[in-house]
Amino acid sequence: MASYYLDMFMATDPGSKVAFHFHKGSVLDFLNLQTSTMCKWFKRFPEVIFIIRSQDAQKKTLYTFLADGPYIPTTCQTERILHIAVPKNESHEGLTDMFRVLKDFNTNWQDIRIFLVDHQFKGADAIRKVFPSAEVVLSAYHICRHFQQSIYQLSLPSQTEHLLIDALKNTMCSATKENLKNMHTMLNQFVKPSMLMQLKADWLLEDRIWALHRWKSSTQCFEYFPTIETLSHAFMEIFRNTRDTNAIPKSLVKYIKEHAFHTDLVKKRTCTSQEIAIIDCKGEEPEEANRDLESTSLMVQALQDIRNPSALSLCQKELEVAQKSVKVIGTNEVTTNVQLLEHPSEVSYGTPATCSCSFNQVLKLPCRHILAVITASEKVVQSDMIQRPWRAQAGGSDSNLPVSSDILEVIKGGSTDVSEKELTVESLTNQLSELLSECSEDTFQQRYNTLRELADAWIGPYEQVKL
Repeated sequence: MASYYLDMFMATDPGSKVAFHFHKGSVLDFLNLQTSTMCKWFKRFPEVIFIIRSQDAQKKTLYTFLADGPYIPTTCQTERILHIAVPKNESHEGLTDMFRVLKDFNTNWQDIRIFLVDHQFKGADAIRKVFPSAEVVLSAYHICRHFQQSIYQLSLPSQTEHLLIDALKNTMCSATKENLKNMHTMLNQFVKPSMLMQLKADWLLEDRIWALHRWKSSTQCFEYFPTIETLSHAFMEIFRNTRDTNAIPKSLVKYIKEHAFHTDLVKKRTCTSQEIAIIDCKGEEPEEANRDLESTSLMVQALQDIRNPSALSLCQKELEVAQKSVKVIGTNEVTTNVQLLEHPSEVSYGTPATCSCSFNQVLKLPCRHILAVITASEKVVQSDMIQRPWRAQAGGSDSNLPVSSDILEVIKGGSTDVSEKELTVESLTNQLSELLSECSEDTFQQRYNTLRELADAWIGPYEQVKL
C-alpha cells in the first residue's frame, strides 16, 4: 500500500525523488524523499542545512532537513523543508547511507557549507565522510532548548527560574559575546557546581555556534524560533502518532503540501560580506579548505600503521591540536623548533624523529610537534617515523610497548587533550626509579636522603611523604 502511494506520488509530481524500502511489505525500513518543490528549494538554498530529529516509540528516527543561514528569509516556514528521511538505523553505516542518498538526490551538494545539528546527534563522522568539505556545528536553537529544559529540571526557586529563563530569551535574541558571557556567569552563580557539567554552560562561550546565529536581529529571532519549534513539533507528532508505518510517507507529504505557503521560490536575502564570510569559515577559499581536508585524510590513514588502538587515538588527538595552531619558529639542518601556543619544544630529525616534549619522551609516539613539522613539510607519517614496537606490522606482545595498554587507556581518558602534567610526572617517576635502582648502596642512600629533604620541604613536615 505504501509503496503504491509513493509510486503514485512520483507519477503525479514530476521531478520528485524517492528512495525507500518496506521490510516484509509493511514495516518501513528506510525512506528518503524530496518533492519537486523541495528539490528546487535545495538548489536555491544549499549553504546551511538545519537537521531536526524526531523519534518514535520504537526508536526509529525521522530526519527533517531545513534550509537555514542568512541567505534564506526568516519569514519562510514550511518552505524551508529540503529533504525528509528515515534511516535504517542510527549506526554509522545507517546514517552514512542516508547522507549518501541526500547527496545523490542533489547535484549541487558541493555548495553545502554547514550542517546545524542537535547536541545528541551522533552522526558527525557520517556527514564528514559523505560531505568532506562541510562543517558540523551545534545549532543555537537546540542549545537554547537544552538550556531551557535543564533550567526547568533544576527545581530552582521560582524567582530564580524566571530570572534565568528571561535572561536566556534575551541572550538568544541578541547573542553578542558580552551577553553570552553574562549568561554564562549567571548560570555559574545560580546553578550548583555538580549540575553545571550536565548543563554544559560552556557552550555559551563557543563562538562558532553563535556566529552562525548572531546575524539575526531581535525581530528575526522572534520569527525564527517559533518557526523551527512549530515544524519540529509537527513532524514529531506525525512520526510518533502514526501507528501504521505504511502511512508515514503519506502523512508527511500531506502536511508539507497543506502548509506550502509560497508556491514560487523567494529570492535570496541580500547578505553582508561579514555574513558571507561566516558561512565560508571566515572567508577561507574552498579549494584551500579541500586541500587541507585531503592532507588531513592522508595523515590519518598514515597513522593507522600504529597497531595499538589507544596509542592511535592519542596520536590522532595530537594531530588535531597540531592542525589547529601550528607555528614553526625556527629551523636548521638538525632540528626544528615548534610552538603550539605553549612552551616551545624541539623536534630532532632522525629515524624516527624525536621531540623534547614529555609526550614523545614517555610514550615514544609521534607528538603534536612532530606531526606539525611533518604537516608543515607537506608530508605524511611514514612507517619508519614510528618506533618499531608501535607498528602494526611488528606484531608481538603489548609487553614490548614503552607504556602498557592499561596506562594508555588511563592517559587517553575522555578528554580532547593529553595531560602534559601527568606525562611529566610519570617521566620523572621513571627517571627517579632508574636513578635509585642503578647505583651503589652509598649513592642510593645519598640520593634517597636528598629526595627525602626535598619532599619534606615541599609538602611536609606536617605530612610524611612516602618514597
